[in-house]
Amino acid sequence: MLEVNEKAHKFFRAMHEKDNSRMSRGKFFLIALICSFSWYVFPGYLFPTLSAISWVCWAFPKSVTAQQIGSGMQGIGIGSFAVDWSVISSFLGSPLVTPFFAIVNIFVGFALFLYVVLPTAYWGLDLYQARNFPIFSSHLFNHKGEPYNVSGIVNQNFEIDMPAYEQQGLVNLSVFFSLTYGIGFAAIISTLSHVAVFNGK
Repeated sequence: MLEVNEKAHKFFRAMHEKDNSRMSRGKFFLIALICSFSWYVFPGYLFPTLSAISWVCWAFPKSVTAQQIGSGMQGIGIGSFAVDWSVISSFLGSPLVTPFFAIVNIFVGFALFLYVVLPTAYWGLDLYQARNFPIFSSHLFNHKGEPYNVSGIVNQNFEIDMPAYEQQGLVNLSVFFSLTYGIGFAAIISTLSHVAVFNGK
């Protein structure tokens, strides 16, 4: 929390301090703003394909598995090259603010999950019939891998209609989304356990 606020504090302080250099800080900020906007407008708005370029997807355009392995946006991202800062730092937030030891810690957990746990759960174990669904998705699916019709199982009061639910079947998540939920709940419990064990009396 301190690091996030410190970034804004340093920015405002730097912009309002007097400086006798040949270029004012406001002018430098304006030039940096224009340059960063120019850099971002291409991958972010005009040509989003530049956000994550994958040679694996180009080499095997008809292979679903190659798309899942190589795509930097809808897959694991092996062989993907990114020129968009928001894609590069997406697992972290802002690497300019976070301390290096925290960056390494987060990256190791991220890489372990993305390159070991997720492929094992998807291809190795077929966890929760994972191959019926996309590897990355936050959408709900029926057992056939089609989008789940949520409005078909609720009544006018937005309560679940059990006969309609039983007819449509169970709600399914992608393996990435379900594992992320599980790890999120485990992180909450582990945080509470850590505090209780190491700081409890």
